[in-house]
Parts: sequence; structure tokens; C-alpha cells
Amino acid sequence: MSEAPRPRSSRLRKVALWCLGLAGTGMVLGAGTVAGVFWYYGRGIEGIDVAAIRDYRPPQVTRIVARDGVVIGEIFSERRTLVGYEDIPAHVENAFLAAEDADFYNHEGMDYLGMVRAMLSNIEAGEIRQGASTITQQVVKNFLLSPERTFERKIQEILLARRLERALSKREILELYLNEIYFGHGRYGIEEASRFYFGKSVRDINIGQAALLASLPKAPGKSSPLKDPQRSKERQVYVLQQMVRHGWVQPVEADKFIQGPLELSPQTQDAVVVPGAQEFVDAAREKLIAMYGQERLDRLGATVTTTVDLKLQATAHAGLMEGLVALDRRQGYGHKIKPTPEKQQPRVLEKGRVPLHVGAVLPGLIQPRDASTPADAFVVLVGDARVLVKVREGSRYDDPKLSLDEQFPPGGVAMVRLLTLPTGEQPAQGEIGSGPQAAVLVAAVDTGEVLAMVGGEDYQRGDFNRATAARRQPGSSFKPFVYGAALATEKYTAATLVNDSPEIYEKWRPTNFEADEYRGDIRLRVALTHSVNTIAIKLLDAIGFEAAHTFARAAGIRGELASNLALALGVSELTPLDVLSGYLTLARGGSRLEPAVIRKIEIPGEPAWTPERAPQQTLRDDIVFILTSMMTSVVEEGTAKAARALGRPSAGKTGTSAEHRDAWYAGYTPRHVAVAWVGFDVPKKIGKGETGGKAALPIWIAAMKAAEADHPPLPFVPPASVQVRTIDRRTGLLAPADAKPEDVLEEYFIAGTEPIETAEPAALPTGDVVLDLYGDGDEHADAAPAAETPAAEEAKNGLPSVHDDPG
Repeated sequence: MSEAPRPRSSRLRKVALWCLGLAGTGMVLGAGTVAGVFWYYGRGIEGIDVAAIRDYRPPQVTRIVARDGVVIGEIFSERRTLVGYEDIPAHVENAFLAAEDADFYNHEGMDYLGMVRAMLSNIEAGEIRQGASTITQQVVKNFLLSPERTFERKIQEILLARRLERALSKREILELYLNEIYFGHGRYGIEEASRFYFGKSVRDINIGQAALLASLPKAPGKSSPLKDPQRSKERQVYVLQQMVRHGWVQPVEADKFIQGPLELSPQTQDAVVVPGAQEFVDAAREKLIAMYGQERLDRLGATVTTTVDLKLQATAHAGLMEGLVALDRRQGYGHKIKPTPEKQQPRVLEKGRVPLHVGAVLPGLIQPRDASTPADAFVVLVGDARVLVKVREGSRYDDPKLSLDEQFPPGGVAMVRLLTLPTGEQPAQGEIGSGPQAAVLVAAVDTGEVLAMVGGEDYQRGDFNRATAARRQPGSSFKPFVYGAALATEKYTAATLVNDSPEIYEKWRPTNFEADEYRGDIRLRVALTHSVNTIAIKLLDAIGFEAAHTFARAAGIRGELASNLALALGVSELTPLDVLSGYLTLARGGSRLEPAVIRKIEIPGEPAWTPERAPQQTLRDDIVFILTSMMTSVVEEGTAKAARALGRPSAGKTGTSAEHRDAWYAGYTPRHVAVAWVGFDVPKKIGKGETGGKAALPIWIAAMKAAEADHPPLPFVPPASVQVRTIDRRTGLLAPADAKPEDVLEEYFIAGTEPIETAEPAALPTGDVVLDLYGDGDEHADAAPAAETPAAEEAKNGLPSVHDDPG
């Protein structure tokens, strides 16, 4: 009997079981294969250095700001400003999640469905064209892996994403991502991108602006609203719609931005930096390098608050330019050019036939204009080289009353500074470079903070800052430190008489500005008022170099000081900042406080740095007050009468170095101190008749008027220890009871040094009055031949000619 056929359902069951077995086997093999692939490509992955990732210090922007917070400069290799997660608004976070990874808070580092979609797309295309990276994976790619698109890197990315999710919180991962990503136009991270596109911090942007930012990382070059506004708008709308879809914004609110325009700042790009205070930017950079090192500079992300007052800085620069233009016109620098006779033109060309180099200032012969000459330029022949010289409208050498051809006529000689060298048929580029330069500094007396610092006519970042680095002879502006040292001995007072007759010091016979004109016996106040050279030298000879050095050092002068009698005439080479430091101590009544250009340095995650500047009473206040009083006479009656234009009490001193190479004015009020210098970068005579009172004082006045504009006048108040006596003008002794008002004056004295004798009519000075500092007044009476000692003999003995020093 044959077997009954098996039921159909049994056969189907076996087939099904067989298929399931195959599928299971395939899944096992597939899982094994996947596991093997992940093991193979992941075997060389190192562990994640969590501490290093948390100590995230990428290149970022250091900002230099003025005292009121206005940005005056930036230092960076990458434009990035770090921002903490707690400072990121919720709508900004949601915009990026909508654009990049909506399930960020739900997955463990990978979006599996997205990966499948991307894999199918890539298989169809036959190459990797689409990714499904989560925010975590993008952080892994940016911080731990190379950006290349390979299967090996992708597998490593997946493995590391899981590890990163276990090591860091979601907030930490998101903070890293938002600070690292690129947004186009050289901007990295959301804070810098927000500043660039919207002119404000990411803390202050709206939903529409957040959506626009979130749309950029996919294709920052193509989606930039500055390059393709239409594409950028489309991407913004997509992000807004995704935010609505996920419930992160209400449709009506999103629609307002969908229908509206892109809201970009009119200051997009780099207009946020206010120019004009590059001297402070450079000073801040030098300080940062000194404190933190060059290698860390572009990763600090610091905010450096400087002391500059931008309004005063601009006014001081304008005053400096006015002073230089006035000097140019007086001396003919770049002005008053006339055609040179043909017989002299070959000599001009011969002077220009030297090896040319960028920065050289050489004479050139102005050529006739032709069709190729630009309207704002002219051509100069320097030796055999053609130089195209452009004159900017409104610049120092632009005369609005004359055409360019009238101001620079063909055949005339112009001093030209080479900016480039000629190449082939192309002429060299140049600028008018004949006039001197200048510098000015202004500081607050109470804080010592430098409010304005102008290092030259057209100071650019990295230029030579003449205010801090130009070492030049201060001339008679140094005399107050010699007079102060004399007062400190208490052997001399402002009323002490000294004879200004010339003396001979080892073949050096210094004279006054008005050669061979002498006043006889004069009080020290009068001597300083009129900057009498012979008396300053006699004082120094009497008190000694060390006494003068000690007083100057105590005042804050740091530069090297001469150890010969010419010290009294200011032959030591000092910077304007050095002189400012000394005068600041005088303005503060002998309380020394270093001038400061930086208020604070703030670095995220570190304590803020502020300069340690404790004032020290290094000079006696009674001595300094009397010296200040003597310097007010310089303003009221002496070489700085023009300073009375300030309209308030001030003290100061003019200075002109030998052969009129440098012109100075340094002075102060109870509120502000300022120093102005004028001279050539390569020392030479500024011009006939150019003195400190003529060339430098107008620059000082312009700066000080601006500094004092919002303040009422203040007097210099004497300390309680200073005594006042009515003295006889001629003798310096106490005035007799019946003296005429015009014959007497009130004078200040250190307690114990006031005169005790009363002057007699026509009496010779006695008592505390010094008749002759050197014993017998007739000792050099027969030294007439010395009057003929030439300046060459003075120079040969290492001492300057002072015939041209008016103080």
C-alpha cells in the first residue's frame, strides 16, 4: 500500500524554514562581515583625548578696543570668536538642528535612516556624493579625522561618534560644532559670522537671521548672501520651514521672515573696525607677545582695552598735520617749487644716479605731462629712472588753491620717496617725501593713561612709532630737570642771581641763542623763562652730573643721559614717551606713575589682567611746585608765550636741538600733560628759524585744547610747606617797604630758603644771592680769544654748538 502524499502546507513550511535559515545565515554572515569591516578599519583608532577636546583653543580673533569699547584693531589668523553654549539663544540652536540634525538629542551619534538613504544614493551614483553626518560626526571629522571622503574614514567617523557621545554631553558637542564651522568670507564660528553678516553678537539676532546663519555651513561659498542673495534666501526659507515642521517656531512667526527680506547689516564686512589709532593696536600687540608669546598670539581670543580717547586722537592727528603743513609752507617742502635753470638740471639728475632702494628719498626732475600721465599724478626723473608720483586729494602736499602742474611745474625739483622700483617699462611708484615728521602724546595727569599717541603723519600698522621709538635730542626741554636738581640742593632758589657771562670749559665756550648777548646777573626764574644756556650750564657744573641724573631718573626719565656739561642743553637722546614720563611726574607734584597705554586684557577662561601701577612720591612736592611755577613763567613771559592761547594756567618748556634738527614742546596743566616733537627721521636741519616754540608748540596747543575742552581751568596749588615772599625784582632779596609796585613781585620758596635780607636801593645783591658760582668774577676776563672759538672746535671736543639753541 503506497504512502499518502504529504500535505501541501508541510512542503511550504519546509521551504519557508529553509529560506529563513538562509536569511539567518546571511544575516549572521552580514553582521559578521560588518563587524569585521568595522574591526578592520577601526583597529588603528586611538582613544579620544577628552581633556584635549575640552581644552578647545582654536585660532580666534583678538580685539583691540578704545577706552569706550570701540574696536580699533584686530589680530587673527582665522576670524573666530568663541561663545559658550549658555550664551547661544534657543532659536539659534533650533535653527541649526533643523538644518543639520533634527534628531540630535535622540540619537547616539548616528542617524541610521539617513545613512541608509545616503548609501542607496551613493550606490546608484557609483561614488560618494551624499553624506548623512550628524552634528556629532561633523565634530569628529573636524577635530579627530581628516576631511577626505573615503569608506575607511566614514567607518572610523561612525565609531568615534559613538565614543564621543559617551565622553561628552550633547551641549559640549554642540558648542564645539557651532564654534568650529566655517561660514564663508573668512569667518569661523557663529559669533564671528553673526558679527560679520548682521553687525551684532549671536546673542542678539532674530529667528530669520538665525535661519540664514544655519543655512550657510552646507555650502558657505555658494550660499553667501553677499554672493548669491536669491540662493541664500531659498536656503533660509528651507530652514524656517524645517523649524516649523519640528515645532520649534510657530508658522505665523516663521512666515514673517519667509516673506521678508534678508536682514543684513549695512556694516557687513570689516567696517566695524574704526581706524586712526594704529599706534595703540601695535602697542597692544607688543604687550600680548611679551606676556603670552608669539606662538600663542592667534589663539588668545583676547579683548585688550587701551587708554586711547578716539576723539582726542583724531584731533591730535589733525593738529599734527596742520603743524607740518604750516612748516612745509614756511620752508618750501613740497611747495613753492619753481623750474630749475637748464644748466643746473644735469646736477639734479646726477644726484639721483645712486643705487635705488625702496624708501630712499632722492631729488628728481619733474617731467612735462603726457597722455599717459594720470590726472592725480606727475612723473619725476630720478637719475635715469622714471617715477610716478601720486598726490592724494587733501593730503599734506595737496594745495587746493593750485593745480597739480602749478604746484609741481615741469623742470622743478621734487624730493621723492621711492615706494617701488621700476620694472621693465613700468615706472617706479613714489610719493613726495621732503618734509619732516612729527609725533605727539597726551596723557591724563591723575591716572597717567595716554589718551592720544600719534606716531607720525600717516602711521600705519607696523610702522615706526616716533612717539615711542624715535630717540632724539630734547634740547632745552630737558633744562627743567637741571633746574629741579639745583632747587633740590636748597642752595638755589627761583630768586637766586646768577651771572650769564660766558665761561670756557676745556676749550668749549657755550653761548646763548642770541650769540654774545648777555644780561648780567639774573634770577633763575628769568633764566629758565628765557632759556638762558650759559646759566643752565653753570648750574649743572655747580651741582654735578650725578645730581641732575638722580633728579631726572626720579622723574621717570629712562633713556641714557650724557655725563658732560652739554647735558644741560638736552643732548641726551630721549624718546617723546621718555620726556612725557618725566613731565608727568612734574605735573603730579613729584608722584611718579608710569604712563600706560593698556587698561585691561581679558582672555576667556582666565583672570583679567590689569597693569600694576602704584604711584611713588619720588620727588618732593615743594621742589616740584616751585619748578612748575618757574615753568609757568616760560608760558607767560618767555619762549612759549603762544601757549597762552590755551586760555588756562599751564607750565612747559620749549626745546630746540643743535643746528635746529629737532623741535620740542613739553608742558602740562593740572589735568593733562603733552609732548610734541618735530624733525626728520634721518636727522638734519628742519629749516632756518624753526624752533620748539615755532614748529612744535602749535601741535601741542591743538592737542591740549581738545583735551581740556570739556573742563574748566584749574590753578596749580602750592603745598602748605611752600613759603611766599615779596622780593625785589633786581636783587632777589626781600622788597623794601617803600618799593614801587613795578619793582617787586611775589616769589615761592622752600621753607628755610627764603631771603632774610632786605634790598637797598641800587645795592649789590647779598645774603642768599649767589654773585659768582666760580669764585673770582674776573677769572676769565682776559679770555677774549675764546669768544672766537668756532662751532667746529666745540664739536671736536665732543660738545655741541649751542649758538642756534633758543630753548
